[in-house]
Amino acid sequence: MPRTSDEDSTGFKDSIVIQDSILMEALAAGSEEAMGVVYDRLAPGIHAQAVRLVGIASADDVVQDTFERVWRNAARYDARRGTLEAWAHRIARNVALGLLRKPTTPELTDRVEQADVAGGPAETAERHDVQAAVQSAIADLSRERRAVVEHVLDGFTLVQTAARLGVPEGTAKSRARAAYAELRNALAAHGSV
Repeated sequence: MPRTSDEDSTGFKDSIVIQDSILMEALAAGSEEAMGVVYDRLAPGIHAQAVRLVGIASADDVVQDTFERVWRNAARYDARRGTLEAWAHRIARNVALGLLRKPTTPELTDRVEQADVAGGPAETAERHDVQAAVQSAIADLSRERRAVVEHVLDGFTLVQTAARLGVPEGTAKSRARAAYAELRNALAAHGSV
């Protein structure tokens, strides 16, 4: 019988499928050694994928959650539906997308540092006044512009912000530019700039 196009002449693909099936059966039975083999083999690629999707700051969380799911769902792995790598990367992608969808913007007051009490009453009052002016100016932005600014204040790049908000990168950048100009004008009118 001739070999199908997805098999090579050495049967290499067949041996990998068999090895993956045995490995996942052991993992489903609770083998920590099997988990170590799976982790050592897949973690570098999954980490790289996570960095591309959610950034370096959240990549380790994606890797950890992915391997927890691989561990819990090992019995559900079906070699007939794809390779172990493809299965695990699909899990990682779903974890990353779930993380991107999760609202993570804390209240604006949580991000603003408290005034330094060692600076004296005048400096403390001035810092408090500037903080209040910044908060007010951000609150006055349109919803779209405010969302971009809040993500940037949370430490995300504009590329990450665009992905999190589900808008094109150019849209996020133009909203940021417009928001910064609006903030600059509002703070100049307040005398804070």
